[in-house]
Amino acid sequence: MNTTAAALQAHVTPATIRTWARRGIIAATKTAGRWIIDAASLARRIAIGNRRTRKQVNMIDLTATYAITAGPHAGATITPKVRTRQRGDETITVIRGLAPLLADRIDSITDLGDRLHTLTVLMNASIALSNLEGDFGSNGVYSRDNGRISTSYAGTRDLPVETVLDLAEQLRDQLAK
Repeated sequence: MNTTAAALQAHVTPATIRTWARRGIIAATKTAGRWIIDAASLARRIAIGNRRTRKQVNMIDLTATYAITAGPHAGATITPKVRTRQRGDETITVIRGLAPLLADRIDSITDLGDRLHTLTVLMNASIALSNLEGDFGSNGVYSRDNGRISTSYAGTRDLPVETVLDLAEQLRDQLAK
């Protein structure tokens, strides 16, 4: 195949194909001043590029549920709720029902009492994302990024506040897309 066809197949420019051929990155021969590209070699190079550039995107499933199986809230099912509101120039997104978003961390707590305590604290917690800086003072709110990210979660021994703030940052990035 010629450099133009190879470039279209690889989603690069013909100049890149010529460079790959000159450097031996793909198998090619020069005939009458033109590169003839080996299709199998090009396919291998494209596959290598795809493996290198494919990024693992861990999307947070905001439709996940968490079923509580023990304790005073046994039988309850928690689902995240995302609400966005406008207040003047400020856009505030509040996420409640955090347990499904932290299920792996919760389920890794081996002591049932500690797990139930963490779930109880999480049931009343929320994350708030704002496009503006905020000053929450001493209202028991933990924040990052000058108050643009905050949580009412107070933390437990097995699930620190930092974990919820990390989740909040991931949610902000995901919801911004």
